[in-house]
Amino acid sequence: MARPAQVEFPGQKRQRMRMRGTKQANLDTQKRLRKNLDKLLEEGETLLPAMTWTGKLKWGRTDPVTKTLRELRKILDKRHDKKWLAKRMMAKRGDDVGKALAGSLMAAHDEDISLVGNYNHQSFGKASYVRRGDGKVAYQAGLQNHHMPTLRMLPWEDHARKGYFFFSWKGGFVCTGPEPQIPDGWLDDVLSRSRFDFNNRDSVWATDGLDFEAVAENQMSKDGYLVLNFIDGSKVAIGFDKLETVKSKSSFIHDLALSMLPPNLSTVMTPDAIWAPEGASREGSEEALERVLDAWMGLTLNEGSISKRVKLAVLHHLDEGVIVGEKWFESAEDAVQELNGSSSEKELALKLMIEASGSGIRISKGGETVERSGDALEIAATSCNDVLSGLWEDHGLAGLISIGIPEDEAEELWSAQHNKKRAFGKFLKDIEAQREKADIIQRFPYRKGKVPGPVGMIHDLTLTGLVEGMGKAEKMALAKKTDIDAESASWAWLVAAGKSGGQEWQFSTNARDKGGAWSPAAIEVWNAGKALVSGEDVDYKTCLENLRRSAGQIEELP
Repeated sequence: MARPAQVEFPGQKRQRMRMRGTKQANLDTQKRLRKNLDKLLEEGETLLPAMTWTGKLKWGRTDPVTKTLRELRKILDKRHDKKWLAKRMMAKRGDDVGKALAGSLMAAHDEDISLVGNYNHQSFGKASYVRRGDGKVAYQAGLQNHHMPTLRMLPWEDHARKGYFFFSWKGGFVCTGPEPQIPDGWLDDVLSRSRFDFNNRDSVWATDGLDFEAVAENQMSKDGYLVLNFIDGSKVAIGFDKLETVKSKSSFIHDLALSMLPPNLSTVMTPDAIWAPEGASREGSEEALERVLDAWMGLTLNEGSISKRVKLAVLHHLDEGVIVGEKWFESAEDAVQELNGSSSEKELALKLMIEASGSGIRISKGGETVERSGDALEIAATSCNDVLSGLWEDHGLAGLISIGIPEDEAEELWSAQHNKKRAFGKFLKDIEAQREKADIIQRFPYRKGKVPGPVGMIHDLTLTGLVEGMGKAEKMALAKKTDIDAESASWAWLVAAGKSGGQEWQFSTNARDKGGAWSPAAIEVWNAGKALVSGEDVDYKTCLENLRRSAGQIEELP
């Protein structure tokens, strides 16, 4: 339906209309387009891609790129015939690139460049252009912005779909035909415009820190690197350290791919990742590495995480030894030194790691374990506590026995730790304390509760004070007693241990008198006990016998 007639009043300014996708060109845009269009008009032949392929199609047919180039040269021969150009740019038949060229040449004859189109391609970039005729927008934008190595390839995208390869760089623009062939100067120019700084020697480009000879032989260098092996024998190596630290808005592989059409680097290059922990090889990890590199080539993997993914792929496929972080060790003795923890934690962790050798498990941070391919023991954690937590259920009991704990006691300790899951530092400190106490107790001829009467009570208080602490023994001595002998024995021990001061009010006069009479013998027992703890060779049992006689105890010693 036609819109209603518009009423104009005298003096009313007419509204200027512009097409969607166009804009008013600023001065810089006008100058740039003027320069580009003038060069297209004057030197158009030099801006076309050079056909370097000399092969022939079957049955003597002419390849489509050569056909289009011939058509474009015919149009350039008519570049000053505006009438002919006006017809060609609107033609329903003929080559589409030719139609876009005719429109661009027609635009070159315009004196005023004020209204321009705004072309924006997600990958190849954006630019302003003058639209003339019925040619494709992308083609006109590419032809008029021939100074842009990426955008000028757009008019040839249909030919690329048919299997023809184009390479564009600041120093040239060529078509190598149905087979990709890297032109001279292309790789050097593309790398010089990347975000990485490369050093070049012969046909090898490498970032700082990498050894050229190692790269040429695909050998390990520095902390590892990514290498691109091109079909002409050229190699481009990027150190993992550069991939992690040198940032950019776009991917290196993306920028490199956009310098050729079709933008498929796999046709001219094969990537590889060179890394292996010292002393090991990356054998067996080829498929995993290929998946990582395919994800990078497909732009689904961030470049900053390539090194981490590569190292994990290699580590996950090692078949022997022990892996800690990114390091490989042939023996558990060397590997345990990489873990954080006390000497006792490392000792027990080593025993468990030896027990778990060849189990093919991976211990993550927090002590979680999962099965892995290969028989190596892989430790992604950094602390002995995580290693002990991960191996405790299956190998904890054997580890406790291997450090000298009796089997019965070890089973109790293993069960208690398995249920409570305390920090292993505290757990081992408690074991050490218990073992120290047990060692001291072993020096005494009798355990607590084995000697009867007042002598037994003084012995128990002595053993408690020397092994478990004076505070606990003193508390036992001051506890309420049921008979005079027990009260007297407690007072005798307090005197012997030098803890009787100020405690008289808690004991009866009879108990203090009786205990005071026993105290010289009790002092001998106390001093003999301290000597045993210090490692001296004393006759503790004789001291107890003297105490028994002093106390008049009828029950003999066991």
